[in-house]
Amino acid sequence: MYLHRIVTDIDDIIPAAPFVRPGGSLMMMVGLPGTGKSSIVENLSKIVPCTVISTDNVRLQMRNQPTYTAAEMMLVYEVCYSIIEVRLKRGQRVIFDASNYLAARREHLAKIGRRCGAPVAICSVQASQDTIRDRLRERIYGKRRETDLSDADWSVYKWMVEAQEPVVGEHIILDTTSNPPDVLADKLKRYWLEREDNSESNIGLQSKGWDGKSDDSNINHR
Repeated sequence: MYLHRIVTDIDDIIPAAPFVRPGGSLMMMVGLPGTGKSSIVENLSKIVPCTVISTDNVRLQMRNQPTYTAAEMMLVYEVCYSIIEVRLKRGQRVIFDASNYLAARREHLAKIGRRCGAPVAICSVQASQDTIRDRLRERIYGKRRETDLSDADWSVYKWMVEAQEPVVGEHIILDTTSNPPDVLADKLKRYWLEREDNSESNIGLQSKGWDGKSDDSNINHR
């Protein structure tokens, strides 16, 4: 009951997106703090009608001072999963903006997509360690985008980089070290729409979530 109330309250706050297809469509972002995920997502949401579910936003809605403890992170992800499923069932495109550094969490999200009949696209965002360190340092000193809601610092990055698990299956890799987020967002848009087109023409592809074909040089098949 407690979880249901949180999910309902936060879902009411997050803007709706138009209906695009039965079961919706899901873009799963993967990347550690400072890699630039949210910058790409912000630009992508301007060119693709969608709703953005962000762990940073949900975490702040739940408490004013995030602690990033294991218990807090688990609850945040559970709330996000529930909202994502609600939105997919409404036929919306959903971007899940989160670190998603654990394989079990990614697989759980993929299962939600399969249960709803949604194609699932995965984007792994990377950057050089020096670039990440500089970005997180600027965040501490208040030099951040107005829409940057994360409080994750270098210490959070360090333990996450040790705990992260590699992405398997088809996914696109974007590097933000020297590439502008709007250019990467346009590339990601093309990849996402291609995944949707493939799923609509191949029922088996849709049920598997992320299996498919593409000739993009930055797409990994593993």
